[in-house]
This record gives sequence, structure tokens and C-alpha cells, in this order.
Amino acid sequence: MSIKTKCQGGIFAGLMLLSMMAGAAADHPLLKKAEAGDKAAMLEVGISLLQAPDKAGAAKARPLLQPLAEEGSATAQLWLGRAYRDGLGGWEKDARKSFQYFEQSAGREGLNPEAQLELGKAYMNGEGTDKNLIAAYMWTALSAGYNGSWTELAVQQRDSLQKLLTPVQLEKARELVEQLQSIYLKQP
Repeated sequence: MSIKTKCQGGIFAGLMLLSMMAGAAADHPLLKKAEAGDKAAMLEVGISLLQAPDKAGAAKARPLLQPLAEEGSATAQLWLGRAYRDGLGGWEKDARKSFQYFEQSAGREGLNPEAQLELGKAYMNGEGTDKNLIAAYMWTALSAGYNGSWTELAVQQRDSLQKLLTPVQLEKARELVEQLQSIYLKQP
């Protein structure tokens, strides 16, 4: 189970959010671990802060998630991408930064299928990059090949994109997916 899933579904995370909303976050043991540099705690607290209805705590998410993203944490990169795209926690929206984080998380080092879906959306809509339906299909199809909470959305998006591509474009996109799977994204 991923840290994100634990964070979203866990009772502990719910209690943490409640305590943060009540102003008791400074005394929370997980926050103390995060501030001490515990990477798993930094990730969990950072994601929780971004998802919390209280935007005041979101400013604390960046210093927790940014170092993890720079070290290559695909999950931190995914959530920073979402934060910049959606303005989570009151962050200023920045489509280019969002795209860059999704690209890092989705690609060779991250291999994050949720980020692959997000990258496909960015290419499909031209958010933070040029609109490119072949690239959108390619990244979305990669994401749809994994099982997770995002799979149904990936399949729907892939099918929608398939209808927008010409037969030649679709053939090229499928070739690229195959190449990415067999060469570029092949895990050692």
C-alpha cells in the first residue's frame, strides 16, 4: 500500500488533520518526525497539509515535499505537480512547474502511473506545455496499464484520446507506448 493511500484512508491521518485544524499540530508526533527529517513522515505530513481544508498549514507542505522531490521521490513530485496545477492549499497556480513535476514523476526515474495520467492530461489540454495528442495518448495508455484508483480515469481518457487521433497518429502513439515500455521505462 502506498504512503498516499495510507495517508488518505488511514485513521491516523484523519486524526492528524483534525489535530491540525484544532491548532494542536505543533505537538503532533508525526509532524515532529517530519521536522526532524524523517522522509516518510515528511511525505505523509506534506500530503496531508496540501489536502487539509485549512490553507494556513499548506505553507508548511512545500519545505517538507520540495527536498523529497529533489531527491527523486515520485510521490512528492506528483503532489507538487498537483499543488501547482490546482492551487492546493492556496498555492499560486503555475502550469509550467506543474508539468515539470508530473514529467519527473511519470518518467524513467519516477515511473508513477498516477503522474503518467496527469502528464497525459497536461499534454491533452496544453497545460504547461504544447498540446500534443500523441504524447497525451502515450502517457495515458501507460497509466491505464496499471491497476489503481486512477485506472478507470486513465482508461476513459485513453479511449477519448483514441477517438481524436487519426489512424496514422494512433498507430504512431501505440508504437511509442511499446517502445517506452520495452526500452525507456524498463526497470533494471
